[in-house]
Amino acid sequence: MVDFDALACVSSVWQRQSVWSGAARNAKRRITLARGAVAALTVTAAVAGTAAARLAGAAPLAGRALALVAAVALLLVPLATRRASREAVRIWTRLRSVSEALKAEVYQYLAGTGPFTGTDRDAVLLRRFNRLMDDAGDLLAVTLDVAPADRPLPLVTDPATYLAERVRREVDDYYLPAAHRAGRAAARIGYAVTTLTVVAALLLAVVGVFGDGLGLTAWVGVAASVTTALIGYATAQRYEQQQIEYARTADQLTRLRLTRERGLGWTDDDAFVAEAERIISLSNEGWMAKMIEEDGVVRQ
Repeated sequence: MVDFDALACVSSVWQRQSVWSGAARNAKRRITLARGAVAALTVTAAVAGTAAARLAGAAPLAGRALALVAAVALLLVPLATRRASREAVRIWTRLRSVSEALKAEVYQYLAGTGPFTGTDRDAVLLRRFNRLMDDAGDLLAVTLDVAPADRPLPLVTDPATYLAERVRREVDDYYLPAAHRAGRAAARIGYAVTTLTVVAALLLAVVGVFGDGLGLTAWVGVAASVTTALIGYATAQRYEQQQIEYARTADQLTRLRLTRERGLGWTDDDAFVAEAERIISLSNEGWMAKMIEEDGVVRQ
């Protein structure tokens, strides 16, 4: 049973975790919006530019207006790209890393395992918390405008409740839903790319048979530009890789939980909690490291 002071200590760390989590969500939202904006602006420029060329003779005013739209869209692309730059991705991944590290510390503290088994566990928690804050000191300014969430501590008091509240919930409430969302997003983009490819092929076929009296060849280029923008967006978002990583982590945690529940292994409390946190940490570090390593200026 934790006393009031201990509860206040871990509650403070849990509150700070919500701040870092909120800052990470905000950073990710800005990156995702910027990537979507780059794709949308690229498509707008291609469609408006082609339409402007086609209408230049028949409707000069409309043609000039569309040409202006295309020019503005192209001018805005670099601005949107900067908001999803390598540095923006690096900041987001570091915010997420600190958030996840704080969450792991709180869950291990509440479970009473690992470094939090002694009578000095409050001091240990604060010491580890301070070390994390010192390492991420250059990011503190990003968290200043994020209000802490009003939420209770996780209902974890021992390794048994840790299994239910941490391991099972991570699988059921985060990893599996995230894998499904990433899979659906990848499928939608795949369908769109296939449709555009078919449309472009049909346009080329019509031009080959009947000639290009209607100026359809230009729209084949538009279809190609839209397809490239969609593929670039999907590549930047890494939906397929995320689906694989989330599904793999869910499977690893599920097997760990079943092994423990059926008494077939991982019976040592410290080792079990440490292994669960290791799996979660490796999952986070794996995709975050790949994001930083592969992300230069967003390719759209």
